[in-house]
Amino acid sequence: MSVKTKPGVVELVLFEVNPRYSKKDAETALASLNDVLKLYYGFIERTTASNGEGKYADIVYWSDMKSAKEASTEIMKNEKALETFSVIKPESVQMYHFDAFNQFEE
Repeated sequence: MSVKTKPGVVELVLFEVNPRYSKKDAETALASLNDVLKLYYGFIERTTASNGEGKYADIVYWSDMKSAKEASTEIMKNEKALETFSVIKPESVQMYHFDAFNQFEE
């Protein structure tokens, strides 16, 4: 039986992919960030989604705000992450951290 940690913070990153990358290449690169994110303290879960028109949403669940913000700073020093970020149009990035107050599972 696994114990699931309830998220305290939801990180939402909205962005577009550089047009020089195919959808498949972009999605492969973005999925490779899983190996980096799982190393950060407080990481719980990640979902990445696309609207099929080059716009993406990355939803990352963290145990607490301190962990989320420290990871967002530290990841910018990680070579593998920086390589992956090249698929993203930098000017399109919108990043938000929200305190979670409701979670529903049936």
